[in-house]
Amino acid sequence: MSTRILTATRLCGSIVAKHQRVLPIAIVWLYLMLGQLVFGINGPVANAQTETQPAAQISDSTPDELRVRFGLGNAWKLGQLCPVQVAMPGSLRSEAKFIEVQTVDGDGVAVVYRQAVASEALSQDGTCWIPVRIGRADSSIVVRVLGEQGLLQEQLFASDSTGQRLTSSQPLIVAIGSSMGVEMLSRSSADGTSSTFSTVTLKTASQLPWHWSDYSACDLIVLSCADTQLLKAISVEQWTAIDVWIRRGGGCVVSLGSQAESLTDLKPLVELLPGEILGVGQIDNPGSLESLIATDQPLQGFPCSRIRPVRGKTELTLTDSLSREVPWWLSYAHGHGTLRFIASDLDHESFAAWKDLKRLWQRLLAPYLDRGAIETSEGQLATDSSYLGYSDLVGQLRATLDVFPGVSVISFGQVAAMLVGVLLLIGPVDYFISVKWLKRPDLSWTIAGTMLLAVAAGLTWMVTAIRPQNVHVNTAQIIDLDAATGNVNGWLWSHIYSGAARQLDVDVQSQVSDAPIRLDWQGLPGRGLGGLLSQLSTDRGMPEYQIELESNRKSQIVGVGIPAAGTKCLSAVWADTTRIVATSSLREIPGVDQLEGQLANPLSVDLLDPVLYYHNWYYGLNSRIPAGQSVTISFDTIPKDIGRRLNGRKTVDSQETTTKWDPGDRGSLDRLLELMMLHKSAAGSTYTSLTHRFQPQLDHSNLLETDQAILLGRLEQPWARVQVTMDSVPMDSVTVDTVPMDSVTVDSNRPVTSDVVQDVDRTWCRIAIPVIQNKKK
Repeated sequence: MSTRILTATRLCGSIVAKHQRVLPIAIVWLYLMLGQLVFGINGPVANAQTETQPAAQISDSTPDELRVRFGLGNAWKLGQLCPVQVAMPGSLRSEAKFIEVQTVDGDGVAVVYRQAVASEALSQDGTCWIPVRIGRADSSIVVRVLGEQGLLQEQLFASDSTGQRLTSSQPLIVAIGSSMGVEMLSRSSADGTSSTFSTVTLKTASQLPWHWSDYSACDLIVLSCADTQLLKAISVEQWTAIDVWIRRGGGCVVSLGSQAESLTDLKPLVELLPGEILGVGQIDNPGSLESLIATDQPLQGFPCSRIRPVRGKTELTLTDSLSREVPWWLSYAHGHGTLRFIASDLDHESFAAWKDLKRLWQRLLAPYLDRGAIETSEGQLATDSSYLGYSDLVGQLRATLDVFPGVSVISFGQVAAMLVGVLLLIGPVDYFISVKWLKRPDLSWTIAGTMLLAVAAGLTWMVTAIRPQNVHVNTAQIIDLDAATGNVNGWLWSHIYSGAARQLDVDVQSQVSDAPIRLDWQGLPGRGLGGLLSQLSTDRGMPEYQIELESNRKSQIVGVGIPAAGTKCLSAVWADTTRIVATSSLREIPGVDQLEGQLANPLSVDLLDPVLYYHNWYYGLNSRIPAGQSVTISFDTIPKDIGRRLNGRKTVDSQETTTKWDPGDRGSLDRLLELMMLHKSAAGSTYTSLTHRFQPQLDHSNLLETDQAILLGRLEQPWARVQVTMDSVPMDSVTVDTVPMDSVTVDSNRPVTSDVVQDVDRTWCRIAIPVIQNKKK
């Protein structure tokens, strides 16, 4: 027996020595191919810098040192736009040409925001604003001032020295002048790590930003008119920033009070009010207010302003000491945003001493902050969708845009099946061929190695076949149009896929005007893979890239690295105007809360798949409204309950059923965008099992509670287009079905390695249309 064993051992040793190179090579090749197939192993990126040298901090404090403040009132949100206020000393103002802020994006990749220093953009104290996004809570930030000869000054800020860091979904109230006690509604968690919402107060005009996008992280503005000197010190540009932010879908509570007469010449403020200022009065009997909020705590008398309302809904009317009716609380629309006007100063001593002031604030904040949902933990909100790695609607949008029709995906289940097949080949199949059939056990290593090499060759071909080497782009857009003024606000999300590792320049250009568009990276809230609270850098080793900003806030991305078979998530916003080619004439039918009149398409292009929303109703329309054409909404046009569309509710066998929303669905982009636009009207997280806290300004459900109707429809052509430059050759991302690639002309002296293909490009337009109200006599 021992002789046989020794002979067999020597035979195996000779076989291994003779064929020892075949199987190891095959195994290594197979491993590499499986890695490419599943994970897309990153190849080299041109000019890649795997490490970023940290900048040295200027430790000596001198009068000529930069003064830097982060966020609004020193508070900022992770992954949201953070305005950085840089005050340059006099010695630098004449030499400074550029300001740079270096941080990291949502993937943990170094990004540098670079903005030219324009003398007209500097305030008297040499202050300018540069908007950035910070993608990691523990990241350091470097601020640099550059001149013609290079670096002039540099400061390094540790993560704990940048002000109050908030999570990306934490509600933020910005109070101008005074918070008037709104913070009393916020409650801290048991462990003290979170609160219902955060409040910051801007008490000087220098703290207010000059551009509407700097309010992106804000959920609500509370405007106190008690400090008239502050209001008059606010510049026209700063008032315009507030106005545009509200018109984009923001919310604001205005408290006017007895200072009304001294503010009649402040036009920007007057335009925010619901009517003409008539004077002031005194409320001695606020019993109606006490009844409204159901309190038994008496409220002492207080002064008020008197206005003549020209818009909005009067929520509460009080009687002053001269028996005049005072519209005290009004709710109204302003563009796509909503305001709540209070005709008294909530900082007055009567309200300050009132024990139930927080009950009033609770009613005022109800449309803007769902305190019940906010105070619920993320795990409870996510429930069934927690395994997806996201708990916010923007996460589902990212997952949907990450599906490219031209790119095949191999699942882990398929890879597992392939591995089982390989094991069968090198095990039972090899044994049957070499031992049972050929009677040559010595050929086992050769046959197994050959089969592995064949499998690796097949996987090599499969990787090439299913993973195109060109660049693919998926884009979704929402265009908000105010039919009364022609103001346009745009939102865009784009995912760029690259089959090979490369660096790209990306820009977004409007197809209808020269409006500046701000392009930036897009974050994902939460702790999932790629999330802003994740401790992992999903694109580790990617080179540093730049976001170049112009004085009008137009920006483009330069040199962003994308790994092989990887994607980059981007977002863009802009404000614009357009010509209204037709005007609607809609009015409310007395007593039935429904519409009649002419509904016009105000655009110069057709509106596809239109639907009209008003209060709790929706009107089904024809599949297309031609440009400038109208349709008649009559008494006979029967609307349906809004839940039937947004929740997919229908009657089956006399029973009401609701189509359940699947947070893991990747093929319903149009439906997802509609839910993002009217999330609260669709019962919010109760229906979707997802929050809508990362970009809550997209939800215009509050507008349906005013005298505005919403006409929603799809546009055939995109409003803005993503442009990608690769290998130093600029090429527009083209739609394969409509624009042939041979129609794109490029410089033949520059190398082109692949094309840019626009896979998905969906554009929805949301039009706010004023409705003539039924005035009761």
